[in-house]
Amino acid sequence: MSSSPPRNDPPQKSSMAAFAPALLVCATALLLLWVTPDMVRSFSHSTTVHQVREASLRLNTPSAPPTSGSFLDHLNQASRDVASFVRPSVVHITSAQDIGPHRGMGISTGSGWIWDADGHILTNSHVVSQADQIDVQLHDGTVLQARIVGLDELTDIAVIRIQGERLVPATRADAREELHQGSLVFAFGSPMDFRFSMSQGIISGLGRSVGLLWSRGMLGFENFIQVDAAINPGNSGGPLTNHRGEVIGMNTAIAVADLDEDSEFSGIGLAIPMDMIESVATQLIQGGVVRKGFLGVNVVDQNSYVYDWLRRMGLQRNSGGILVSRVQQNGVLAEAGLNPRDVITHYDDQVITSPEAFWKAVEDDQDNESNLSVWRPDPGQDNEPENAFITISCEGLQKDSRSRTGLLTFTEKLAGYYRAVGFDQKGILIASTTPGKPAYKGGLKAGDIITRINGRRMESLQQLRSTISSLLPDSVVEIDFWRPDGTVEAGSQQQLSIVLDERPPM
Repeated sequence: MSSSPPRNDPPQKSSMAAFAPALLVCATALLLLWVTPDMVRSFSHSTTVHQVREASLRLNTPSAPPTSGSFLDHLNQASRDVASFVRPSVVHITSAQDIGPHRGMGISTGSGWIWDADGHILTNSHVVSQADQIDVQLHDGTVLQARIVGLDELTDIAVIRIQGERLVPATRADAREELHQGSLVFAFGSPMDFRFSMSQGIISGLGRSVGLLWSRGMLGFENFIQVDAAINPGNSGGPLTNHRGEVIGMNTAIAVADLDEDSEFSGIGLAIPMDMIESVATQLIQGGVVRKGFLGVNVVDQNSYVYDWLRRMGLQRNSGGILVSRVQQNGVLAEAGLNPRDVITHYDDQVITSPEAFWKAVEDDQDNESNLSVWRPDPGQDNEPENAFITISCEGLQKDSRSRTGLLTFTEKLAGYYRAVGFDQKGILIASTTPGKPAYKGGLKAGDIITRINGRRMESLQQLRSTISSLLPDSVVEIDFWRPDGTVEAGSQQQLSIVLDERPPM
């Protein structure tokens, strides 16, 4: 009986196995339908929050000496952490303005940053002030319409608002923290419409003023932070941060030889400091009206000329004269009644235009009797005699050493006056105080040199003006000042607490 050879038929697939790929495709399709755009945004937001927390932890935790990686590796990671920490708070702003029939809409772009979880966004006034429609793009691509909450053109600060969820407000630096030249900074924004860009640099200078608002016909409050981080058109309104990712200012302008729309980065970027931003933004959000503090002083700085000071003190003529910066105690002039801040205009009948001319007139005097015509200012109406020309007579001046009297011409810089009275710091010289106003009532006098306000150094008129204006009326301000006593290299550092008034309308 013969046997049949074994059969080698291929194995049979089950119907379920054959159907599996189709099930997988259907399941994937159902999953994609189930994952909504909101869920994608929620996942993206959770990832962003996680990245921000990790970056914040690294940026704000004092680190031990690195055990692995080079210094450049750690520096590179720190820059990346700043980017991760700040980027979710930065926004791109598109402003559309109806420019008339048959011309369509004028479009301009700028930057901003999220102030709080309620949707308030900070930017420059000039970015949105003319807009009929404002669109805000968040870091995840979401575009939302915004409305203007308030503007303050004198500081170029604006607050707009969006209705959005899962917003990431920027972390702000303490407005009282003093900034320093040379500190690292990072500028964020949309330069040339390259959105969500970042550049790095240092603080190049403080208390800068470039007359930006003056060029627009307004007497503004300028106290810019100067940086060398690349800032271009489109960066306006974006945040300027420190090395911890905390906002210390808001990018607003670049300084160039010719201010026009084609101006580009030239190494001089300008940003509004946080102390001014805090005050203006808070007031705009709370009520839309900005009130500014007022001290009531007439001041000049070390770069001004002597005549600028004298003119502010009330001198109305320029027919010669020299400023007395100090008078040696027990000297002939002191005993005759000459005071610091007096202006000697004539020796006998001779017009005096320089210290050299004064001492030559003394040496040539035959009778050794001196009659000095002196303009004596009223320093801030401090219950002293009104501005007047008086005559001071003395004898024996020829025997008095010229080194005992400090004399300055009108055309010298006030830095010379500062040195002559023994002051070797930076400061702002008071020419006069306004009767009935805070400085006058608080005890400041003409000749005082303001050095600090609320612990912050004052080195320019713009710093003083903007610092006071950033404080609310009725605020108590601590003013450190140096008061000369009129003798050689003598004076004292003092402090006063003064309650501010409200600045009158400009």
